[in-house]
Amino acid sequence: MTLGVRNLTVGGRLGDVSLALEAGTITAICGPNGAGKSSLIASLAGLITPHEGTIELDGTPLSTVPPRIRAQAIGYLPQDGEVAWDLSVETLVGLGRLPWRGDAATDRQAVDAALAAMQLAPLRRRSLSRLSGGERARALLARVLAGTPRWLLADEPLASLDLSHQQGLLRQFRVLAEQQLGVVLVLHDLALAMNWADRVVVLSGGAIAADGPPAQALSSAVIARVWGVETRWLGNPGQRALTIQPAVDPI
Repeated sequence: MTLGVRNLTVGGRLGDVSLALEAGTITAICGPNGAGKSSLIASLAGLITPHEGTIELDGTPLSTVPPRIRAQAIGYLPQDGEVAWDLSVETLVGLGRLPWRGDAATDRQAVDAALAAMQLAPLRRRSLSRLSGGERARALLARVLAGTPRWLLADEPLASLDLSHQQGLLRQFRVLAEQQLGVVLVLHDLALAMNWADRVVVLSGGAIAADGPPAQALSSAVIARVWGVETRWLGNPGQRALTIQPAVDPI
């Protein structure tokens, strides 16, 4: 299973970007503010009509895939997932089953599994207005998981979570990848991308500046060129920490 873009141009945000993603891996999309990360992941979800180029799912232009089939295949979590009504957690997560029109037992099983994966089963009857920011973020992701997509696209899914829940969510992403889902995450924390991703795509100015294994795509040389800071990686693979080298004032 593949998902990608070919010669994608989105006016003012992305220019002639080509990228093919493979299922069964975690891909992190990184880059400075305004680099085009959100535009790329929204394009992969089929939510942006490109000025040029195509978005493809298993080699088929996404624009030709019926909306319900596309929604079954691709789950998307935006940065600012807003909910218009004060639903219960269980009701919100159940909305993830809308593309399937399945039987009640299958839907209930999928919702229960998503709640359990996000550690939300004890809160299933609680209204969204009574959740913390982190609990709300996990509930929104559980809604996506309830749809049992083949691709999970999440724009900064860790932003509202504390350290413990960040690690728990990253472990869940790894489980999903091992189940042959394609997991694509926009991440600002380069250390998390280094330690958890199988592949890192670095964007700069709407173009791909680096693409490959984390140690290659997030080398100190790439970080200096893209982010403009001198850095050094410490620690062993899987436990790397990033330090910023202090600037030397001219004498």
